[in-house]
Amino acid sequence: MPVQLALGAVMLVSAFNLGRILWGHRESAGRYEAIRQSVAASAASGASSAEERPRVDMERLVEQYPDAVGWLYCEGTPIDHPVMQAEDNDYYLRRLPDGAHSAGGSLFLDWRCPGDFSGGLSVLYGHNMRDGSMFACLARYMDQEWCDAHPLLELQTPESGLTLQVAYAFTIAAGEWVDRGFGSAENRSQLVEYAAAHSPVSGVSLTGEEPLAALLTCTSRSDEERYVVLCALRRPL
Repeated sequence: MPVQLALGAVMLVSAFNLGRILWGHRESAGRYEAIRQSVAASAASGASSAEERPRVDMERLVEQYPDAVGWLYCEGTPIDHPVMQAEDNDYYLRRLPDGAHSAGGSLFLDWRCPGDFSGGLSVLYGHNMRDGSMFACLARYMDQEWCDAHPLLELQTPESGLTLQVAYAFTIAAGEWVDRGFGSAENRSQLVEYAAAHSPVSGVSLTGEEPLAALLTCTSRSDEERYVVLCALRRPL
């Protein structure tokens, strides 16, 4: 009987924790949907037709969320979120754009990168959520078919619209990423060499001169391992 009671208690705690996680996912999804609706550009301001995805009113976004530096979207994926930037890489790890605490956090730009994405390397982080939200789909870029079907991400900024063209996807230990200095634009050429050697997929060819964007999330296997999707960052002509 004591064993059965202990097992029952474990099951109750597990069910409670699962329910709390699922509730948190739903709450976060609802908050982000509210943000999308509140910053959707109106037809009068040049929004697209009803059949197309509404554009984001970046002026309104920054007015409501001053730390917002962009909006990242990838067609056919759950990626459709504001990109935040704080004075460190911890603040938005577990906070929504309005500062409210959330397990899913926000997509955010590394604090060392220029907020206008003008640097040689822009590093963006997001959680690998169990419900498939945020940056969970980065894992799927390890498959060539998925990579071919989703080669582009759109990044709206207050200044312009940018395009991220997927070049490589690979996994790397978090410690190795740091030790190799891959988060610094100074080591951009070494990052490209490593990506080319370790990526099971290939997308757009890199010349070595264009600015890059690296999207990072934890793998499903370990918090100490990262999925990395390396992209060419293209500005409008």
